Amino acid sequence: MIIRQFCEDDLEEMIGIWNEIVEEGIAFPQEDILDSKSGKDFFSSQTYTGVAILN
Repeated sequence: MIIRQFCEDDLEEMIGIWNEIVEEGIAFPQEDILDSKSGKDFFSSQTYTGVAILN
């Protein structure tokens, strides 16, 4: 497994995973799902957003 900084090509899948968890209401206090713009803004505003790549 490789963990690296996210890039724009990762956003669609990251947003999908995030929204699935938010919709289930189990792990995060957020209630609003992300779209492509809000997702990019949100993940880019973090100190570090990593993605795990299985190799």
